[in-house]
Amino acid sequence: MLKLFKNAFRLTNEGIILATPLILFIWLITIYLTFAKGVVDTLPEAVSAIITLLCMIGAFCAGWFYMVKKSIDLSQKEFILDVDRAKELLNLFKKIPAGIGKYFLSFIGMSLIMLVIFAVFAIGIYKIGMSFIGSIDFTAEQIKSAMASPQDMKLFLDSLSLDQLYKLGTWNMLFLAASTLMSFLLMLWVPEIIYNTSNPLLALFKSIKKIFCRFWKSIGLFIYLTILNFIISFANTFSLLHPIIYMLMMIAYFYFLVYVVVLIFSYYDKEFNKQEEESNSDSRSNS
Repeated sequence: MLKLFKNAFRLTNEGIILATPLILFIWLITIYLTFAKGVVDTLPEAVSAIITLLCMIGAFCAGWFYMVKKSIDLSQKEFILDVDRAKELLNLFKKIPAGIGKYFLSFIGMSLIMLVIFAVFAIGIYKIGMSFIGSIDFTAEQIKSAMASPQDMKLFLDSLSLDQLYKLGTWNMLFLAASTLMSFLLMLWVPEIIYNTSNPLLALFKSIKKIFCRFWKSIGLFIYLTILNFIISFANTFSLLHPIIYMLMMIAYFYFLVYVVVLIFSYYDKEFNKQEEESNSDSRSNS
């Protein structure tokens, strides 16, 4: 696993061009959401805005994740000259339209399934929490005002009783545990779609099965990613201290996102895709 982690850093450094579409897409989504917030007033307009957003996300995911796969495939080729490798890396942008054409519907379906999963997740968390923890007895208006600033949040927490603080902490632990479990189970969903199964629902079940086929390796990978996420989240708390620190943290954050995706794809390619290719090759040679 340590070799896999180290190799993913090398692939990320070589294919850092992968960050460009990601940065541009987040910038575009930010502009779109700001625009939609100002012009959407009716239910039909809201539905139209959501459908447009889902299509944008589906197109980006289809093109970008396919680009990531091709980047990993490219890293396994040998080049005599660095210039040839640089040209091939630049040509990765040409893979985006092909990925959109091949996987657009898959990621639209994945987005819809994800909405259903989140809805079931929220309902399940609510019912379990109400059964074993109980209501905290504060209103949505109190929460909204508390989120206005760190000072308001501190005042809100100071106003709670010990029983309310205990329940709030328990609710947070329940949500954290459930979201961690869900993230672990869905970890290989995207590479399963890109490498093997374009049907998003079938890919979901196959990816979960593969999680348990390599359970301890999957656990190790997930723990490693969780530690990295904790470190980057902790470091991000200092980003507001100075504009230069904020800029450096944004660079580190985008590098982290690319590294996580490259690592998960590399893990899937090594543990499942390569072995399937080898088994298929062996079966053809035996026949």
